[in-house]
Amino acid sequence: MVFAMPSESENIEDKRELKASLKPRHILMISIGGTIGAGFFLGIAEPLKSIGALSTILAYGFAGLVLLGTMMCLSELSTAFPHSGSFQYFAYRLFKTPSLSFMIGWLYWLSWVFSIGASLIAAGLITNEFFPSIDVWVWCAFFLLVLILINAMSAGAFGECEYWLAALKVFAIIFFIFCGIILIGMRIRSTGTLPTLATENGYFPQGGLSAIGCMTVVIYSFQGVELIGNVAGETKNPEKVIPGVIRGIGARILIFYISAVAILAFISPNGHFTSAAGPFVDVFNQLGIPSAETFMKIVILSASLSGANSGIYASSRMFWAMANTGMAPKYFGVVSKHHVPLRAICLCGFFSLVCVLSKHINAYRLFVFLISSTAQVGCLAWMVIGACQLRYRNLVHRGVMKSNSKIWLSPLYPWTGIFVIAVNAFIIISGWWGEDGIEMFLAEMILVAVIYLCYRFFYKSKNIRFDI
Repeated sequence: MVFAMPSESENIEDKRELKASLKPRHILMISIGGTIGAGFFLGIAEPLKSIGALSTILAYGFAGLVLLGTMMCLSELSTAFPHSGSFQYFAYRLFKTPSLSFMIGWLYWLSWVFSIGASLIAAGLITNEFFPSIDVWVWCAFFLLVLILINAMSAGAFGECEYWLAALKVFAIIFFIFCGIILIGMRIRSTGTLPTLATENGYFPQGGLSAIGCMTVVIYSFQGVELIGNVAGETKNPEKVIPGVIRGIGARILIFYISAVAILAFISPNGHFTSAAGPFVDVFNQLGIPSAETFMKIVILSASLSGANSGIYASSRMFWAMANTGMAPKYFGVVSKHHVPLRAICLCGFFSLVCVLSKHINAYRLFVFLISSTAQVGCLAWMVIGACQLRYRNLVHRGVMKSNSKIWLSPLYPWTGIFVIAVNAFIIISGWWGEDGIEMFLAEMILVAVIYLCYRFFYKSKNIRFDI
C-alpha cells in the first residue's frame, strides 16, 4: 500500500472539500466538551487526597497557564491556516520535514481513537448501572453506532449534538459551584470559623514540590481543548470566530476547574468523599438535594458521550487531512454528499470497537489503560502547536511567508511558544520516572519506531509540495 499525494484532478472528482456549517455557539461548546470529560467529575478529588488541597490548586493553576499559552498559539495558527487537519496540517505546511507531520498525525489520531473507546466504556459503565441486565460492551457498541450516524449526517448535526451534551456539563459545573458556595457559607455560620486549606499535616502534606508529581494527571484533564483547531475548516468566517472563541475558552475552562477544585478543597482539604458517584454528589447530598446521585450519573453519561462524539469528529478530520496530504490512503480523503469524511468516520469507529473488549477484559481496567495511553500524546500535540507558532512567526519576520494584517497574533512572542514547549517536554519526561514509567517509555518508543518505519516504507515524500 502506497500513500500518495492526490492530484488536483482527483481532488475535484472525489469532492474532497468540507463545508463550513458550524456556528459560533457550536464552536464554543465543542471546545468545552472536548476538555471536560467524565474524569473531571469522578477523578477531581484524587489529587486532593494524595497531595493536599493547596498543592492541587497550584497544580491546576499552573496547568491552566500552559493551557492559556497553548490556546494563544493555536488561535494564531488556526486563523492563518483554517484547516480541519489542525496542528498536523500546520506542521506539514511550516516544516519541510514530512516525517514530523506524519508521526504527530498518526500518534494523535491513535490517541483520539483510544480516547473514543475509553469514553464509550465510561458511558457503558454508567448505563449498566441503570440497566444491569445489559452488558457494558453492548451499550458501548450501541452508543458508537448512534454517534457514527450523527457524525455521518453533517458537521452541523455533530455540532448541535455536542452543543447540548456540553451544555449539560456546563450547567452541572455552574450548579455545583453555586451549591458549594452555599455549603461553605452555611459552615461558616454554624462554626463561626473560616474554612482552611490546611490538612492535619500542614498546607503541603507531601512537601512543597508535591504539585509536580501530579502534573501529568492534572494537565491531561485540560487536554482536548485543542480540538477547536480541527473545526476551523468547517467554520464560517474562521478568522473572526476562532480567535474570539479561543481567547475566551481558555479563561472559562480555567475558571471552571479552579473554582470546582477550590470549593472541594475548602469543603474537604483531605479529599475524603464518601460517594462512589464522585465528590460532586457529596456536596449535593449535604445540601439535601434529592436524587443527586442519579443527576450526576446522567451528567457523567453526557460527559462520556460528549467525549466520544468529539473524538469521532477530531480523529476523522485528522485522518481526512492526512489522506489529502498523502500521509494516509487517499481512499479516506473523500467526503460524502453531506460534506463529511464518511469513510474516515467509519474507519475511526471501527478502531474504536476496542471498547467492546470489555466483554472479555475488566471494563474499568480497560478504561484506565486507554486513558493512560493518550496522556503523553496530548502533551506532544501541545508541543507541536507551540513549535508551529514559533516557526510561523519566524517565517513571517524573514519575509518567507506573507502575513495578513487582520490575523490575530498571540502575545509575548517568542516566550509563549517556548513556555508551552518546555513545560510539556518536562511533563512527558517526568512521567517516565513515575509508576510504570519504564513500561510507558518502552511502549511509546516502540510505537514511534513502528510509525517511523511505516513512513519510510509507504510514504512518498517526493510527491509533496510545500507551497509556503
